Order: sequence, then structure tokens, then C-alpha cells
Amino acid sequence: MRDGVRLAVDIYRPADGGAAVAAPLPVVFTYSRYWRATEMPDGDLQISVGRLGRGETGGALDVATSREPRSTQSGVALLVAHGYVYVRAEARGTGASFGVRTGDMSGVEARDAYDIIAWINQQPWANGRVGMIGASYEGMSQFLTASAAPPGLRAIFPAVATFDEYRASWSGAGVLRKYGLAWLAREARRDGVQSGVAGSVVNPNEGMERIVARVDEDRDGVMRQAARLERASDPEAVDPTVYFTRQAPAARELRDALAQALGSNAPIDIIEALYDSDRLEALVAADESLRERLLALRFTRDASSMLTSPQDTGPNNLAMLAPRIRASGIAVYNWGGWRDFATLDTLLWHANLDQPRKLAMGPWTHGPNEPNDRREDASRRLRPIEQLRWLDYWLKDIDNGIMEEPAVHYAISDDPGHFVWRSAPDWPPRASQRRQRWALTHDGRLALRAQRGDTSFTVDYSSSLGDHTRYHDAIGLGPLTLPDLEEHAQRGALSFTTAPLRRDTTLVGSPIVSLLVRASTASAVFHAYLEEIDPNGHVELLSEGVMHSAHRTLGQPAYNNLSLPFSDSRRAVVESTPPLNSDNASVVQFDLQPASETIQRGNRIRLVITGAEARTNLVIPYQPPTQITISTGRDGSILDLPVAP
Repeated sequence: MRDGVRLAVDIYRPADGGAAVAAPLPVVFTYSRYWRATEMPDGDLQISVGRLGRGETGGALDVATSREPRSTQSGVALLVAHGYVYVRAEARGTGASFGVRTGDMSGVEARDAYDIIAWINQQPWANGRVGMIGASYEGMSQFLTASAAPPGLRAIFPAVATFDEYRASWSGAGVLRKYGLAWLAREARRDGVQSGVAGSVVNPNEGMERIVARVDEDRDGVMRQAARLERASDPEAVDPTVYFTRQAPAARELRDALAQALGSNAPIDIIEALYDSDRLEALVAADESLRERLLALRFTRDASSMLTSPQDTGPNNLAMLAPRIRASGIAVYNWGGWRDFATLDTLLWHANLDQPRKLAMGPWTHGPNEPNDRREDASRRLRPIEQLRWLDYWLKDIDNGIMEEPAVHYAISDDPGHFVWRSAPDWPPRASQRRQRWALTHDGRLALRAQRGDTSFTVDYSSSLGDHTRYHDAIGLGPLTLPDLEEHAQRGALSFTTAPLRRDTTLVGSPIVSLLVRASTASAVFHAYLEEIDPNGHVELLSEGVMHSAHRTLGQPAYNNLSLPFSDSRRAVVESTPPLNSDNASVVQFDLQPASETIQRGNRIRLVITGAEARTNLVIPYQPPTQITISTGRDGSILDLPVAP
């Protein structure tokens, strides 16, 4: 790099007769904090198009017969077979790369990617045309790279990439998504800067038998070890909680309070206490002052590093870089899933860009990693093909018709194994959509008309959908497997259900819940789950959302939010929002994850409201537990659904 830091890079070139093609070719690039290749226990290397044997650092592979890693879904073999050079680099401070991390999505990473593309374009095997691929963090890094507008970068294909990091990490409404802590702890361990991770955060044996692949010249592993030792001096890498303390100012107070209660500053101890609801409850039960201190914290959207353009250090909120990405003119194909944790993010990326772009939304998860699932199989088949078509058009000038097709393709499911594809010129497909308002009733119904009434429940702080939700799936703790949803709806919850539907009803977009509430405590966290129930009583989760009551004041975002409710989570606004009380009702309005489902005639729609999601979000329990009263009826609490033909 420009500062002398060495980054690990793998290069895959098309071959003819076992020899690399000499003619300059277009290049596809992936820039990631994830390992570019893995050294297996038997000494083999797991690489992007199969395996190399022990001691091999290169050679000719037959991609038609090699075993491309099923877990990556990358389509690299298909690209190389079609005449692309593939380059994969590890970000500084990760894998076998030297240097230290300066925060995820930092300005340093943007310039590193810029430097690598400049280096690529100087190589004799490159023709000066570059595209990018990758999912999750590798999708985010494409947007980060595009914000730097490196010469030669013509098109990107980001999959399941987050848009607004405050929404991803804090739900957009002051609720810590603690599953992210498991991801941070795991990556710190994989990068060699954490020696211990307790079992409830990640599998304690995960990754022990594997290690990042060495670069070619590192025959004895000395360079790999030196890179690990160098990053062990980096506070960002050694302490995964720094990621959160930079995003929300009160997160530092949370960390310090727990460190004091635990008698330990060890990041893993703090993450364990946050992640394990039972352990956290034991801590606050033993010290009521700690409970009050934690309950008073408000995790607001004020960290300067989350609101600025790229800078030398600190994480950035990619949403704030949208103007730079638009200005780059780089073509973008967004790939998302209706069962992903970043569903809304994918739609927001499309809505906030104006360069040549496409959007595909399928019925799959983040990975995907669910076995024997037609939805996941569709993603495995379709993504590599669309990726190839996109890059062929922009890097090879192949007029394959992809830009003559509708800009948006989206799947609509009507049961777990069946879905159909629809298209639209843009998102949302406004011409075919209307909002349908269902009133919550005091006797547990969803009705188009209802009189005013009240219904109450006591919060069960152990309420949860478990450890295998869409959010856990996104960090590799899948597959997505939910518990008995009927039992979930009965414990510390209120349920509101329609009569059997008289006609098929298709939902395309974000449901919105508006609750008129009173509470026995100054604050509460409201969780909403939208479900479908068939005549046999089988329940399918369609969507979910959350909001902390202190963040209920709505405002205007700095970007196109698709006309959805937006919590104005700045500290001054949150602190001026009145507390809840038992006498005067307050409105709490928030959107749920976008969905695309046809609910069949005879099935019912159910809305479940709880006060906790113990395994996904941070829960600080009141003692005694909060009692919540919801005012129902047409002028009270409403479920607003996006209905399409």
C-alpha cells in the first residue's frame, strides 16, 4: 500500500492447455476482512475454486471438476471459466495481511481498495476494466470502494450489504443487536487477537483446526505469525467492543458499567455478560444501582464517526457515503433476500442511487445455508449467473439484454417451498400497491373496523425466537430455525389475529405498526412479529420489527427512507422525549422488515407484540416487570400492511 503495509492477495487466471492466458483480460476483485483462503488440518488449501494439495501455492485447476466451496456461493469458477481474472485481497489487520484495523468501513480501507485496483491495472494480465463481487461485508466493501471512485472500476455486484449501520447494529431505534457481538468476537479470534471465546458467544472450538493460508513466499509461516503479532497491538482488534462504543456514545458507559460489575476489563467477559441474558440478569439482580444505571442509558445516533465522509480512522456509516457513490457513476446490481437481516438495507441501496442499477430480491436468507431448501437452491443457482451477465455487459461490452430488462425483479412466496417472480421498473412498485389498515381490538382480533378499548400484558424478559433467527443466520450461526411460534405468542405477549381471509392477499413491502401505549415504567422496548397461520394451525413468521420507547420521536433521515417511519435517535431528541407512564398514552410507530408473501385464502394474519427479544437484542429487565397497556380500535393501535394485487 501507499504506506508500505503489505496485504495478502490471491490471483486466479483463466488457463488454456494448463497455461495462464497471456492476453490482458478484465478483472473481478473482492476486498474483504474474511480469509481469502484457508489452510486445512491436512495441509490442503481451501481456495475460491476448490482445493490445492499440501505444499502447493499455485497451479492449474480444472474448474469443471473442482469442488468450489458450497458455503461461498461466489461463482468465481464460472467467472474464471468465462475469461475473467479473479483477485481476492484480505483487508489490513486481517488474515495474512499486515497492518492494523482502523475501524470497519474506514477511509483507510477505501484507499487500500483504491491502491489495489491501481496495482491491478498495472499488471500485464489486466486490461484496465475492473468489477467487484462479494456478499455481506464483501458487499459493503464494494460500496466503500465505489465511494473512492478508483479509475477502471466500472461495475459492482454487492449482495446482502447493510446500508445504515446504526439501523443494522442498533435497530435504528436504540436497541443493541447483540448478535453482532458474536460476529466481532469470532473475527477477533480468527485474526489471532483474542485467545478465548466462551461457548454462548460462539462455538469454543470454531476455527481451531483451521488457519488462514500463507502467501507464497511465507514457506514457514513466519510472515503470517508476524502479521498476527503486529495487530495484537491494535486496540480496535484486541477489543471488539470498540466497534459499538464508536457507534453510540452510551455504549462506552455500558461497557464500563459491566466491567466494574464483573471486576474485569476483558472484552470477552463483557461480551459474554451482554450476550448471556441469564448472566446479565444475575448481575443486575445483585446490584440494583447497576440495573438503574443500565436502564437509564440511551444508545443514540450521535457518534461523529458514523456521520461523516471517509476519514483516516474509525468506522463509517455507508449511508452517508451515498452521494459519493452516486457521483462515481459505477453501475450497481443489488442482490438481496426477503429472509435476510439486511432486507431493508438492500432496498435502501437501490432507492438512494441513480446510476445504472438493478435490484433482485429473492426468498432466501443471508448465506444461504439451509439444506434441501428450494429458496436457498435458487440463490445458489441464480446469483452466479446474474453476476456473470452483469459483468459481461459492463466489462466486456456484451449486449446480452440485461439493461433492457426491468430494473427490479422480486420473488413472492406463497408457502415455504413455492415462489413466483415479478418485475417492476423501480422500487417500490407503487402503481400496484395500496396500504391496508387493520385495527387491533381489545379481544385479540385484527379487524377493519373496531371500537376503542384496552388490553394489557406483563413483559416476559425471557421471550425470544431463539438463537437461529435471520440475524444469527447472517453471522454464520444458522441455519434459520425458529421455535414453536404458538408458544412464543402465549408467553408475555399480546396476539391479534384476523378472521380467515376471504381472498388471497399479497404483501410486498414494509408493514408498519402504530401502537397507542401506556406503561408502568418509564421506558419499554416494543417488538412486533407478523405471522401467517394456516387452517391446520401451522404458523409462519413473515416479518418482525422493534423500537425503544425513548426513540419514538420520528424525524427526517438524511436519505430516501422509502417513506417509512424514521426514529430521530439523536441524543437531544431522545432526551427530550417524555417517559412512558400509566396515565397518558403515547404513540410508538415503527416499520417491520420488508416482506413479499401471498397469504392464501382461508389463512389468517397474526400480529404478536412482546416486550423483549432475549437472544437477539440486549435486554435490561425492570423489577418488577413492566406492565404494558395497548389502546385498541381504529383510533388506537393499527397494523398497516402493503397490499399488492
